Amino acid sequence: MNKISAVMDRSKYTKSAHPVFAIDGIPASSWIKGIVYNHLGEDTTDGLVPAQGWLIDEDHSRYAWQLLSPREEDSSTIVPLLICRDDMDLSCTVVVVEQVVCGSQLLWARFGMATNEINGFITSVLWSKSVQRAEFEKSQFIDAYAEFKRLTEHVWT
Repeated sequence: MNKISAVMDRSKYTKSAHPVFAIDGIPASSWIKGIVYNHLGEDTTDGLVPAQGWLIDEDHSRYAWQLLSPREEDSSTIVPLLICRDDMDLSCTVVVVEQVVCGSQLLWARFGMATNEINGFITSVLWSKSVQRAEFEKSQFIDAYAEFKRLTEHVWT
Protein backbone atom coordinates (compact mmCIF):
# COMPACT_ATOMS: atom_id res chain seq x y z
CA MET A 1 0.00 0.00 0.00
CA ASN A 2 1.31 3.42 -0.96
CA LYS A 3 1.07 6.64 1.03
CA ILE A 4 -0.19 9.85 -0.56
CA SER A 5 0.23 13.34 0.83
CA ALA A 6 -0.05 16.94 -0.29
CA VAL A 7 3.11 18.98 0.16
CA MET A 8 4.71 22.16 -1.08
CA ASP A 9 7.47 21.45 -3.60
CA ARG A 10 9.33 23.31 -6.31
CA SER A 11 9.05 21.73 -9.76
CA LYS A 12 11.99 21.72 -12.14
CA TYR A 13 11.12 24.98 -13.94
CA THR A 14 9.14 26.89 -11.31
CA LYS A 15 10.51 29.75 -9.24
CA SER A 16 8.80 28.86 -5.99
CA ALA A 17 7.16 25.97 -4.20
CA HIS A 18 3.57 25.04 -5.02
CA PRO A 19 1.19 22.28 -3.88
CA VAL A 20 1.88 18.80 -5.25
CA PHE A 21 0.86 15.28 -4.46
CA ALA A 22 3.64 13.09 -3.14
CA ILE A 23 3.50 9.32 -3.46
CA ASP A 24 5.58 7.62 -0.78
CA GLY A 25 7.26 10.99 -0.21
CA ILE A 26 8.15 11.52 -3.89
CA PRO A 27 6.46 14.36 -5.82
CA ALA A 28 4.11 12.91 -8.46
CA SER A 29 6.04 14.59 -11.30
CA SER A 30 9.17 12.69 -10.24
CA TRP A 31 7.31 9.50 -9.38
CA ILE A 32 6.00 9.13 -12.97
CA LYS A 33 9.42 9.68 -14.63
CA GLY A 34 10.23 6.86 -16.99
CA ILE A 35 6.73 5.37 -17.11
CA VAL A 36 4.80 7.82 -19.32
CA TYR A 37 5.84 8.50 -22.91
CA ASN A 38 4.30 10.41 -25.81
CA HIS A 39 3.38 8.82 -29.16
CA LEU A 40 7.01 9.19 -30.32
CA GLY A 41 8.28 7.21 -27.35
CA GLU A 42 9.75 10.30 -25.65
CA ASP A 43 9.50 11.07 -21.95
CA THR A 44 8.18 14.65 -22.00
CA THR A 45 7.27 14.81 -18.32
CA ASP A 46 10.10 17.10 -17.16
CA GLY A 47 8.79 20.10 -15.24
CA LEU A 48 5.11 19.17 -15.27
CA VAL A 49 2.87 20.74 -12.63
CA PRO A 50 -0.46 19.62 -11.13
CA ALA A 51 -3.51 20.19 -13.32
CA GLN A 52 -5.44 21.13 -10.19
CA GLY A 53 -4.43 24.69 -9.42
CA TRP A 54 -2.57 25.43 -12.67
CA LEU A 55 -5.24 25.26 -15.37
CA ILE A 56 -6.10 28.81 -16.44
CA ASP A 57 -9.55 28.03 -17.84
CA GLU A 58 -11.92 28.15 -14.86
CA ASP A 59 -14.25 25.47 -16.24
CA HIS A 60 -11.36 23.11 -16.99
CA SER A 61 -9.94 23.73 -13.54
CA ARG A 62 -13.29 22.95 -11.91
CA TYR A 63 -13.56 19.72 -13.97
CA ALA A 64 -10.03 18.67 -12.96
CA TRP A 65 -10.90 19.07 -9.27
CA GLN A 66 -14.22 17.24 -9.69
CA LEU A 67 -12.60 14.34 -11.54
CA LEU A 68 -9.91 13.98 -8.87
CA SER A 69 -12.52 13.73 -6.09
CA PRO A 70 -13.24 10.02 -5.51
CA ARG A 71 -16.36 8.85 -7.34
CA GLU A 72 -18.79 6.04 -6.67
CA GLU A 73 -17.82 2.57 -5.51
CA ASP A 74 -16.32 0.32 -8.21
CA SER A 75 -16.03 3.20 -10.65
CA SER A 76 -13.16 4.32 -12.86
CA THR A 77 -12.41 7.94 -13.71
CA ILE A 78 -9.80 9.40 -16.06
CA VAL A 79 -8.20 12.29 -14.15
CA PRO A 80 -5.84 14.92 -15.60
CA LEU A 81 -2.98 14.85 -13.12
CA LEU A 82 -0.05 16.84 -14.52
CA ILE A 83 0.21 19.49 -17.22
CA CYS A 84 2.78 21.64 -18.97
CA ARG A 85 3.43 24.75 -16.86
CA ASP A 86 4.02 26.92 -19.94
CA ASP A 87 0.60 26.38 -21.52
CA MET A 88 -1.48 25.75 -18.39
CA ASP A 89 -4.15 24.03 -20.44
CA LEU A 90 -5.08 20.57 -21.68
CA SER A 91 -3.76 21.04 -25.23
CA CYS A 92 -0.10 20.29 -24.57
CA THR A 93 1.47 17.59 -22.41
CA VAL A 94 -1.11 16.13 -20.04
CA VAL A 95 -0.45 13.10 -17.85
CA VAL A 96 -3.62 11.34 -16.78
CA VAL A 97 -4.35 8.57 -14.32
CA GLU A 98 -7.14 6.04 -14.27
CA GLN A 99 -8.47 6.36 -10.73
CA VAL A 100 -10.48 3.40 -9.44
CA VAL A 101 -12.50 3.35 -6.22
CA CYS A 102 -12.69 -0.13 -4.74
CA GLY A 103 -14.15 -0.46 -1.24
CA SER A 104 -11.92 1.33 1.26
CA GLN A 105 -9.14 1.69 -1.29
CA LEU A 106 -8.40 4.02 -4.15
CA LEU A 107 -6.16 2.80 -6.93
CA TRP A 108 -4.22 4.78 -9.49
CA ALA A 109 -4.43 1.83 -11.86
CA ARG A 110 -2.55 3.14 -14.88
CA PHE A 111 -0.96 6.28 -16.20
CA GLY A 112 -0.97 7.70 -19.68
CA MET A 113 -0.57 10.71 -21.92
CA ALA A 114 -3.71 12.47 -23.14
CA THR A 115 -3.85 12.53 -26.93
CA ASN A 116 -7.05 14.53 -27.36
CA GLU A 117 -9.44 16.72 -25.37
CA ILE A 118 -12.77 18.33 -26.15
CA ASN A 119 -13.94 21.27 -24.04
CA GLY A 120 -11.77 20.31 -21.09
CA PHE A 121 -12.52 16.58 -21.15
CA ILE A 122 -9.84 14.07 -22.07
CA THR A 123 -11.27 11.96 -24.90
CA SER A 124 -8.34 9.67 -25.71
CA VAL A 125 -5.24 8.44 -23.90
CA LEU A 126 -2.03 6.68 -24.87
CA TRP A 127 -1.69 4.36 -21.87
CA SER A 128 1.72 3.50 -20.49
CA LYS A 129 2.92 -0.05 -20.99
CA SER A 130 4.48 0.12 -17.53
CA VAL A 131 2.64 -1.73 -14.78
CA GLN A 132 3.50 0.92 -12.20
CA ARG A 133 0.47 1.80 -10.13
CA ALA A 134 -0.31 3.23 -6.71
CA GLU A 135 -2.82 2.01 -4.15
CA PHE A 136 -4.02 4.17 -1.26
CA GLU A 137 -6.42 3.92 1.62
CA LYS A 138 -9.42 5.91 0.39
CA SER A 139 -9.62 7.86 3.66
CA GLN A 140 -5.95 8.84 3.37
CA PHE A 141 -6.50 9.95 -0.23
CA ILE A 142 -9.49 12.07 0.82
CA ASP A 143 -7.33 13.71 3.52
CA ALA A 144 -4.54 14.38 1.00
CA TYR A 145 -7.08 15.79 -1.48
CA ALA A 146 -8.46 18.17 1.18
CA GLU A 147 -4.94 19.28 2.14
CA PHE A 148 -4.01 19.77 -1.53
CA LYS A 149 -7.08 21.96 -2.03
CA ARG A 150 -6.32 23.93 1.16
CA LEU A 151 -2.70 24.51 0.09
CA THR A 152 -3.86 25.58 -3.38
CA GLU A 153 -6.51 28.00 -2.15
CA HIS A 154 -4.95 29.42 1.03
CA VAL A 155 -1.18 28.94 1.07
CA TRP A 156 0.10 29.05 -2.50
CA THR A 157 0.36 32.56 -3.89
